[in-house]
Amino acid sequence: MAFHEDKLPPLQMKRPKGLMVLLVLTWVNTFLSMVTTVFSILFIRPSAHDLEREKIETAKSLIELKKLGMDSLVDLLERIQAMTEAMQPYFMQSNLVSLVVLICGAIAAFLMYQRNVLGFHLYIIYNLASVGSIYLFVVPSLVPSVIILVNSVLALIFVLLYAKHLTWLKNED
Repeated sequence: MAFHEDKLPPLQMKRPKGLMVLLVLTWVNTFLSMVTTVFSILFIRPSAHDLEREKIETAKSLIELKKLGMDSLVDLLERIQAMTEAMQPYFMQSNLVSLVVLICGAIAAFLMYQRNVLGFHLYIIYNLASVGSIYLFVVPSLVPSVIILVNSVLALIFVLLYAKHLTWLKNED
């Protein structure tokens, strides 16, 4: 006697392939980001000398870009440099916040894998926190709008892709 998908108990119904792809992408991203963040916390805190060398290299790049007439890119790099300098005193705190946010994202994906709709809501919180957590450490005027815009658009795309599978997450039949 063969089983048909429509006669299976709810938890044994097949997960949509698109959802599995999204979950795997989320886990790979969060895992690699967690490893990078932990590695940064443990081994890569830049020294004052490293920061000064980076500032000099950025200044050289800015001069070259100005010669080429790429003023909008110059402005972006100057703001990124100022943001990096402003975040430096909060190196440990910002990395710990990032780690907590990433753990939230991994848990959200796991909950959705378990067919718990709470995972979707946690995933939305994860995306909002990942986009907005920079404002805990840097004044908004230092954060280039393009960074927030790109991160927000990517977050929205993934939330909408996950939302496409909400009926499966909510289905209890």
